[in-house]
Amino acid sequence: MGETKETKQETSLIPFPRLAAAYLLFFCLECVLAVEVRSVAFFSDSIVFLEGASVSVLMWPRLNWSLPSREAFARFSRTMILVPACFMFWMIAANYYGAEVPSAAPMATIGAVLLLTNIACLMMLRRGMSVHPADSSSNVRSHAIMNAAIILAAFLTWGSGTMWPDVLVGLGILYMNADAGEHVELAALTPEAA
Repeated sequence: MGETKETKQETSLIPFPRLAAAYLLFFCLECVLAVEVRSVAFFSDSIVFLEGASVSVLMWPRLNWSLPSREAFARFSRTMILVPACFMFWMIAANYYGAEVPSAAPMATIGAVLLLTNIACLMMLRRGMSVHPADSSSNVRSHAIMNAAIILAAFLTWGSGTMWPDVLVGLGILYMNADAGEHVELAALTPEAA
């Protein structure tokens, strides 16, 4: 009976390669949208997807990496996580010196889509379903808060006509994602705790 439950749980999970690819695709899409919309918040929010992709790769049992290999990949991932953070500060400078304001309508729309996605994930978690062993209500809830903050920033940007609501929300999201590198390192050292 225990084996049946285990088998059901395993089949309900999305395979790690597909999950990592999905996270990476969402990361790339959000970065492209960040450039198009000129949003600082999207760059800082994209760190979540890069972290998810890295953790998914490290938790894939078929790779059977040695500990030094896992640590090397974790170091590489932690370095890559710095890339969207650097682009975030580049966007702040570009918007400031170019007197550019993020596009409020696309910001609100994309933020709402991401928020609805996280609400759906929370509902799945409450029903005992999960697409990832590392999923937790607190992680999904935190990402939902980030998405709600992006929507708020969009409305404040539209109302004020300045870049600063987006900048402040972007810095806040960056602070919330400050431990992304630690999560990747934890997944490398202790996969079951990720």
